[in-house]
Amino acid sequence: MVLAAAGAAAVVGYTAFGDEAPLGILGANAPLGTVPDVPTGLGSFAFAQEQLGRPGMPVAYSPCEPIRYVVNEAYAPAGGAGLLAEAIGEVSRATGLVFEAAGATDEMPFAATPVLGDHGPVVIAWASPVEVPDLVGDVAGVGGSTAEQTPGALAYYVSGGVALDGPDLTSVLQRPDGPAQVRAIVMHELGHLVGLDHVDDPAELMSATNVGVLTFGPGDREGLAALGSGPCVR
Repeated sequence: MVLAAAGAAAVVGYTAFGDEAPLGILGANAPLGTVPDVPTGLGSFAFAQEQLGRPGMPVAYSPCEPIRYVVNEAYAPAGGAGLLAEAIGEVSRATGLVFEAAGATDEMPFAATPVLGDHGPVVIAWASPVEVPDLVGDVAGVGGSTAEQTPGALAYYVSGGVALDGPDLTSVLQRPDGPAQVRAIVMHELGHLVGLDHVDDPAELMSATNVGVLTFGPGDREGLAALGSGPCVR
């Protein structure tokens, strides 16, 4: 069975600006991590959202603040926690963004409409299609983030969510290469979380349908590095 993955994104308080818009409110702190130096032009990538009036400039999380996250393990498969930790580590290294675990939750992502000023932690849930209808069918996961913007400033992500189809991924884990496949699916959804969109390139992990790719491709890595290179925002 081929498992596809979906992405979701939202913007709250988004005010359009023109080409002469300022670069935003820059924080005084330095980035928490280091963005890797990656080759460019070797693959395909796309951003989930770009700054209005600035083509090619992505909406991203502030690199000077950790991405705090909580985990709902309601449908977590055996070994799921370890695979999630490995996937988060891969995304952190590819972006330079720092993830900070903030405990457990019984919440499900995408359960409420984003509200301006809501900067709660990212919710990562091992769920089922009953709780997250977007998982119906051969969709292994869905992920995305909510951006916030005030007039005259850049938009930036403030929170988000990832839902992983626990029952389906439990079945995938029974395959000989199941753990590697599940880790790749989680990496794909975390790619959406930090701001990558799907691409029409089967050689990249951010392809909408995975045909056996188990790690980030060259385009994925170029896009992820760009997402970790944004300005500090406060």
